[in-house]
Amino acid sequence: MLENVNRLKRAIHKLSEAEAKSMLFFALLNGKSSEDMQQLILQLTENEMSTVNAKTVHIVFGDSPAGSLKAAFKDTDYGKTEDVIVLPHNLSIGPLQAIQTASGVEARLEWFRQRYNVDDDGLEHYVTKMRTGIGKISNLLPQQHIVIWTCQNAPEQTGLRLVLALLEGKGNTVRVIDTFQAFHEQNMHPQLEDYPRTSGEVNAENLLYFYEQDGMNQITYETRQVLSQEGSYLLSDDDHILRTWTGNKLVHSAHENRDDDFIITCAQRMYHEEGKVEYKKSARLIGEVIGHMQQYTGDEWIEYRLRTLIKQGVFSYRGDVKAMRFYEVKLADDFLTNVSF
Repeated sequence: MLENVNRLKRAIHKLSEAEAKSMLFFALLNGKSSEDMQQLILQLTENEMSTVNAKTVHIVFGDSPAGSLKAAFKDTDYGKTEDVIVLPHNLSIGPLQAIQTASGVEARLEWFRQRYNVDDDGLEHYVTKMRTGIGKISNLLPQQHIVIWTCQNAPEQTGLRLVLALLEGKGNTVRVIDTFQAFHEQNMHPQLEDYPRTSGEVNAENLLYFYEQDGMNQITYETRQVLSQEGSYLLSDDDHILRTWTGNKLVHSAHENRDDDFIITCAQRMYHEEGKVEYKKSARLIGEVIGHMQQYTGDEWIEYRLRTLIKQGVFSYRGDVKAMRFYEVKLADDFLTNVSF
């Protein structure tokens, strides 16, 4: 018993903060028992397959879909023949120029460091994920089949294009599974028109079902070339830092204020619904924004924009802005004209 406890402690210690959060989200989303989660943590940290030995390699964007996919394969033969490569999830935000190189990854890291309230461990985890993922993609063997998981959002669609650009010149067969399209083609829940927003929202059982039901149709040569060229543009682009998914295409922007008006609108709606204007926990407002916005993005980005709006006088605050849980915000009077009680 004590050995099992120590084994679990060692496994948890190996998890980064981002991975731990992902595991918690996965457990809550899928209703997993503590025993199930213990086994999954041990498997993910102790039994990592070497990518070079895998017949099929899956590429996903973010720890959450990676955890779900590994869980889907855990008790199947796929667990013996398939591996999962993980790239960070927020590829729609920040510079992407030359991220296949050490200098490109470092430039992206510095961009985040200047804007986000993320500790060094979190940033180093991101860098490690990026370097490891890109390195594994670069070293894929010609006979290995590749499956890229994506969804109808800017981060994953950006990731799809980047990966296909990195695969340029490689003869591997490539299959793309769009979890949004797969969900709606199966007509599982027609009333859920906007679900899933990300592959990370899909549970392990459905991911396995999509994989087995969608056949092994490869992406066409023409489509692969178009998306690869878009990815090559991203790798050479030194101007745009935001990517928006709209009208089934990526729209690029060099301006950081894309979501500012929406943050203000969400604050106004909160005041209207509650019938009073007062300081609100910044985490409450950030959650409101993320819950209502069509573009999928991370809380770090919205928190950065909120701090920028504070500097511009759009919001006042009280507390310490070093972390979102430490301060509250209130919309300035000039922006309350659209609020009715």
